[in-house]
Amino acid sequence: MQRKDMFRLLDIKIKKIFEYKELVYELALRDVKLRYRKPFLGFLWMLIMPFSTALIYKILFLDFMHVTSSEYPFFIHLITALLPWTYFTSSIQSSARAILDNRGIINQISFPKYLMPISIVLANLINFLPTLLVLLGFLVAFKVKIGIFIIFLPLVILIQTALIIGLSLLTSALQVVYRDVEYIIQVLLMVLFFLTPGVYTLEEIVNKNRPLFTKVYMLNPLVGLLNQYRITLMGGYLNTLPSAVNFLNTFIIPSLCSIAVLLFGFFVFKRYEKRFSDYLNV
Repeated sequence: MQRKDMFRLLDIKIKKIFEYKELVYELALRDVKLRYRKPFLGFLWMLIMPFSTALIYKILFLDFMHVTSSEYPFFIHLITALLPWTYFTSSIQSSARAILDNRGIINQISFPKYLMPISIVLANLINFLPTLLVLLGFLVAFKVKIGIFIIFLPLVILIQTALIIGLSLLTSALQVVYRDVEYIIQVLLMVLFFLTPGVYTLEEIVNKNRPLFTKVYMLNPLVGLLNQYRITLMGGYLNTLPSAVNFLNTFIIPSLCSIAVLLFGFFVFKRYEKRFSDYLNV
């Protein structure tokens, strides 16, 4: 498929999303309600889980392993990466089975099937946004200045969401045909976590490795995305970054990668969608 055809496909799919926006919203809301319906604390878990995980990492890496976090409090340095990372991983893991687990709805109602993984991503986005509000409270509590770049936070969320939707479309389509995909995803995400600057700083990567490794490392779009979150949330963070970090690998590469993955996700989903009926009833 040529580049023009892929962008035309993306344009058609986006128009369909807006056409079925009420259905997407209802599916996302259903997913959120089902997730927190039975637990006693309900929706509070969307805040408890990521912040308790950050506290555990803080105790492990700061108090026991004495990992440094430059001039910012380690908890803030960690949580500004952990929250977007949780949004990323939870979306991809839960959307992998979006088609398989909703085969009943798919067989009964006629609607674009790619709306299922997109609705799951939207549900995780609904979980993610309140945690950012709480994070802003922690920034104030830890006396971390919130800079002018906070105005670009919606753009950063949009870039990450585009990447997540593309990967969710890809994994949900492949999972229907190849049932090992969800387990491969778990392994890849575990590896990817340690290839992104969550519990360690970019200064450590630059200072302890060769320039070639650093350049390759910075090609990881998630590295740039986490930098974007920290730049927008923590005032002055941009000035603390090493010279190896630049506009290209912090903004351009993640943005282009997100668009490319989104296009590729729609393309793969459309290609495998023709085979869904052969596997959904197996």
